[in-house]
Amino acid sequence: MAHLGVLCYQGAGHLNPLIALSRELVSRGHNVTFFLPAEVESRIRQHGLGFFPIDVSGIDPKRRRAGSVTESTSGWHEDILAKIRRFDQEIGAYIREYVAAITTARVDALLMGEITLAGPTVAEMLQIPYFVVSTSIPHNFGWTAPRALLPRRTWYEEFEARMFEVTVFSVKDPVLQILDRYRRDAGLGSLKDIGATFPELAHITQWPRCLDEERAELPDRFFYTGPFVDASARPPVDFPWHQLTGQPLIYVSLGTTRKADPEIYQRIASACSGLDLQLVITLGGRRNLEEFANLCGNTIVVSNAPQLELLKRADLVITHAGPNTAIETLLSGLPMLALPLALDQPAVAARLKSLGVAEALPPQHCSEDEIRAAVHRLLTQDRFRDAARTIQAQLQSLRGIEQAGCIVEEALANHRQVMSFAGQGMTAARQVGD
Repeated sequence: MAHLGVLCYQGAGHLNPLIALSRELVSRGHNVTFFLPAEVESRIRQHGLGFFPIDVSGIDPKRRRAGSVTESTSGWHEDILAKIRRFDQEIGAYIREYVAAITTARVDALLMGEITLAGPTVAEMLQIPYFVVSTSIPHNFGWTAPRALLPRRTWYEEFEARMFEVTVFSVKDPVLQILDRYRRDAGLGSLKDIGATFPELAHITQWPRCLDEERAELPDRFFYTGPFVDASARPPVDFPWHQLTGQPLIYVSLGTTRKADPEIYQRIASACSGLDLQLVITLGGRRNLEEFANLCGNTIVVSNAPQLELLKRADLVITHAGPNTAIETLLSGLPMLALPLALDQPAVAARLKSLGVAEALPPQHCSEDEIRAAVHRLLTQDRFRDAARTIQAQLQSLRGIEQAGCIVEEALANHRQVMSFAGQGMTAARQVGD
């Protein structure tokens, strides 16, 4: 049996799937320890998982720009430099904390999320085998989306995105330069060569193959599985169930990581008012409920929602097209109206639309009438629900968590065998030399 360490971002879309996978590994007799800031400890330990606190509190808080930066606005260069300094500070802090904590905890292998930038470097520094886990679409393949669904960005925002939207498989300058400097200090070569010098044992994604684009070739160490969804691993969330009226229910979730503009919630509520239905809007813990006290229509607004339970009662989901919400909605056989906000969401929205399970609109500039018309089509045209139920059956047959557990165990066993043969070879060589 192995002791596995988990390195990941602490947002719900990252934690929930990795907790589910970790519980599967524990059920197979392994030990799993999460390395995260102390405020997440109770969330991890309540599932019988190990926890080792890391302290990255010394990182300066993110500073938001007072307004958008334009070509004529002074200060954009200083803003970029400040973000580079913050990346440098953050990566350095995580490398120091991870190295100390993992050395103390004595893990056999690491599971790391795809945006854990310091992870592969730490693994190579400590010579610990590692797995990369994509809780989203596999970013190392890139993603594409129609321009109409992409957020409207200024030249500065486009420039910033190209520089800083990075993952362990797509590290660009200047983040690559930062990591390479820390690697040189540790006696390692460039991160660009890690695929040859110290590759991952496997790259596992919960994004199912049936939802991905066609790929002509796949890396040998890459594995599709299926959703990492474990209802029993979700924390309990209070909800005013008595306020549900029994009308057709639309569940609205625009994510937990980025704040959606309050105006889009107003537009959704207005578009649905006057229709014979009820809205449940979750703010993902990102805004104050008071801001939404006067939404029109039959609308319930909550800070956080028991998503899996509400999906069992919903008829339609309006979503930012975050991968986890998209997967969980399809597991419930429901169609979606996708309003992608950023990152990989436009690509997910485009893919859902191409599969016939969703309508997709750009949230920044779609009208109230367009939302109302899309909601009407999704609720009245059977083709959307039929397509969603077809994919639901495919996803339910995948047993994604079990697949991932088998991949981890097989890769670890193969690695141990290789290391054992290498050790025997070194012993034999020493005996010949003697």
